[in-house]
Amino acid sequence: MTKRSEAKYKIDRRMGQNIWGRPKSPVNRREYGPGQHGQRRKGKLSDFGVQLRAKQKLKGYYANISERQFHGVYVEAGRLKGDTGENLIGLLERRLDTVVYRAKFVSTMFAARQFINHGHIKVNGRKVNIASYQLKIGDLIEVKEASKQLAIVL
Repeated sequence: MTKRSEAKYKIDRRMGQNIWGRPKSPVNRREYGPGQHGQRRKGKLSDFGVQLRAKQKLKGYYANISERQFHGVYVEAGRLKGDTGENLIGLLERRLDTVVYRAKFVSTMFAARQFINHGHIKVNGRKVNIASYQLKIGDLIEVKEASKQLAIVL
């Protein structure tokens, strides 16, 4: 797992959107970008710029996954039958960290990655500590017995 290299709020402000839905995000207060040159006028984005911004938002939304991981998921989505965009979202939603976050075991996507990495999750009765683990239909996800007393789970 790679660490997020930048501040979450700075990423929010650069994208111009509250990506993770955090209530204290500065996007709610300041509409301009971060840094010394943030208040200058923004130029119109090219087609490539629009696509790049969309890709970066998607990467950021799923706990800021690395370019290498994202590329692997994209290649797999292209290999599957059907619409590549829908397949991409489907594969990203089947990751263990996303499912743990959606199941409301933890409050944020980043907390889900840490929760999994610390070995608190079992899949089909076996401990899994890989956040990018791809789940299959019918997999049983549960919190370890010893971890059920943790304050974050309660």
